[in-house]
Amino acid sequence: MRSRLLKIMRAVSFALILAVVSVLFYVRHPPDLGRLNETSKVVRGANGGILELRLTQSGHWREAVRLDDIDPKLVTMLIAYEDKRFWSHPGVDLIAVGRAILGAVSTGRIQSGASTLTMQTVRLIDPNLGRRNLVTKAMQMLDALRLDAHLSKTQILEAYFTLAPYGGNIEGIVAASKAWLEKPPILLTINEAALLVALPQSPERRRPDRFPVYALEAKSRVLMNVQDRLMISDQELAEYKSEGLPNRRFAPSSNAPHFADRFDGNQLEEVSALNEYWQATVSEIVRAHLKTYPNPINSAAIVVERRTGRVRAYVGAADYLSSERKGGVNYLKALRSPGSTLKPFIYAKALQLGLITPDEIFIDAPIQVDGYAPGNFDPNFTGEVSLKDALIRSLNIPAIQTLQKVGAVDFESAIATFLGHNLSTSAGLSLAVGGYYLTAEELVELYLEFADPEHADGLRFFESADSKNRSFLFDARSVNTVQNLLLQQNIDGRSTLFKTGTSHNRQDAWAVAITQGHIILAWLGTPDVEATQVLTGRSAAYPLTQKIINALGLSAPTKRADVISVSSTKVVEETCPRLIQFPENGEWIKADNLSISVSGAASATWYLNGKRLGLLQSRLSINNPGVQRITVKANNCIETIEIFVEVVEK
Repeated sequence: MRSRLLKIMRAVSFALILAVVSVLFYVRHPPDLGRLNETSKVVRGANGGILELRLTQSGHWREAVRLDDIDPKLVTMLIAYEDKRFWSHPGVDLIAVGRAILGAVSTGRIQSGASTLTMQTVRLIDPNLGRRNLVTKAMQMLDALRLDAHLSKTQILEAYFTLAPYGGNIEGIVAASKAWLEKPPILLTINEAALLVALPQSPERRRPDRFPVYALEAKSRVLMNVQDRLMISDQELAEYKSEGLPNRRFAPSSNAPHFADRFDGNQLEEVSALNEYWQATVSEIVRAHLKTYPNPINSAAIVVERRTGRVRAYVGAADYLSSERKGGVNYLKALRSPGSTLKPFIYAKALQLGLITPDEIFIDAPIQVDGYAPGNFDPNFTGEVSLKDALIRSLNIPAIQTLQKVGAVDFESAIATFLGHNLSTSAGLSLAVGGYYLTAEELVELYLEFADPEHADGLRFFESADSKNRSFLFDARSVNTVQNLLLQQNIDGRSTLFKTGTSHNRQDAWAVAITQGHIILAWLGTPDVEATQVLTGRSAAYPLTQKIINALGLSAPTKRADVISVSSTKVVEETCPRLIQFPENGEWIKADNLSISVSGAASATWYLNGKRLGLLQSRLSINNPGVQRITVKANNCIETIEIFVEVVEK
């Protein structure tokens, strides 16, 4: 008999040891966090408002949360009501388990529960553990032990507050606080905290919008239960119990779908730089503006803060759900022809290099460069035209002539370096008329630099984004000069500073406006680069920028100081002798090689395309056919001419 008893004891001991080892082995294994790994994509504006909400695959509004973002009153109340020994037990409250077992044995029915917040959390992570039987209860305890072994108490609370149900498809305290109270969970009253403690226990039965009586009763029970632990007086308790509850649920609207598409969920956990009011306003303006244009034309707009680069409004298309207009495409990220929008940069660079002056006179006439024969958007030619007129009228020939002086390859390389592009092909002189394709975001980056050279930051989509160390394209005096030339008066008398662009076949219409503190870019175009008859930057995109400026109340730009001064000498002063005898200004010279004959002041200093040549030479060697700029200086006199050289075969 004794031998048999020893065998039984050994078997039991072995079984217990095996069970303990198995439990320890199981607990040592990292837990599967399941549903905790998926949260909603939410775009929040700079002031915390929701601009876009993407539900989880299961259709829930669920956001991750940090304990520091939750009002301590709620945490204290939850622990006092649900799990008083939360901070001390290992995931399972053995005292509560023992009390529950004794109560069940003595009365024949379950009188008290033993579920801890950790056990509730593992049920939320794995809904299969929610079944009411001994096996699943044992698994809950094992998983609670394991969760407690691998996560800190703070992390367990954060998991609970991320997954707890609060009625309908609302999960987690962030969504619950916004949906029911329209505030963040860091700013709760005692009354609101009690409601949010009560809701997860019966989230559908206690919904304040559908069952306000049950919600009020549940809230009151929580308050009475925690009164002593939270040291709530009888008078305070009566006041809290009498406070009303919300009777409707907040539903976020969709105002930033393309912004949500542009960034992944981890990035969107940061607060965006978007201004909630501006984003909603610009979205509505873009939608309304597009209604006057037929399918498949779509539109986009972006508003950026100067110097900081913070993106305050970001509308990637007018109608996200439109299949005819392909509204799901983010046109602010689409590679398109920028039309004439780069012309101010060309002139700024030429001014910076001293290749032109603010009072430059161009010859707007037909030209041909290596077989390239550009024309103007308006097929007519003007003849002599000032730099200001060339800019405002967006003439192609003066811009191409200026780009040739600057050097198309060098200028394109500078832009590519600034934007981080790898050049595989070159746009050449066509860069001046839209041949260098850009996205709207990249074009805004360039205009940030143009608006505030040496002070501008790159685009910053999130409030916490660090500033960038950037190279610079221009100096302040050259861009200030060009901005002053672009400054005009609206029909209402307000100053306006903008540049428009229209691509080939009117597939893209652009306008970039610079105000005192912001840059506004508007684009209209066809999704698949179809030709149109109706789109131009001046008629389609410019009015959109003005609507945005007026709606947001943006301040008008002002005239810039520290500019390149107008030349004190004219091309030929009356008191100066003629310095260049041959060729004549504007002359078209046909030559059989890359050299031309010149004559004039022998003792003067001669320049070809900005490069000093020294004293007069009978023939000048040129690098390439096309526009050539000859300048001669003698004492206080200066004379400049432009000619066009065409090389013809003998």
